[in-house]
Amino acid sequence: MITAFILVSVSAKDAAELVRDLKKSPGVVEAAGVYGDADVVVKVQAPDMRALDQLLFHTIQSNKHVKATRTYVAIEEQHWTR
Repeated sequence: MITAFILVSVSAKDAAELVRDLKKSPGVVEAAGVYGDADVVVKVQAPDMRALDQLLFHTIQSNKHVKATRTYVAIEEQHWTR
């Protein structure tokens, strides 16, 4: 399983709507509006890189509110969750 963290830039007024949109998307594990360089941080999980590509291109980057994304793929051996 591939885990990635995506920093998303949107207009400030659109952050809450993007979070609501992503809540409906399979593969999106978490999404949160945040203060800082990004406006929304998204955690996704996909079975392989092809599925991750599809999730990024067709679900997140194609959303009408998204201006830009930065994706960070977790190193499996150095990643844990509670």
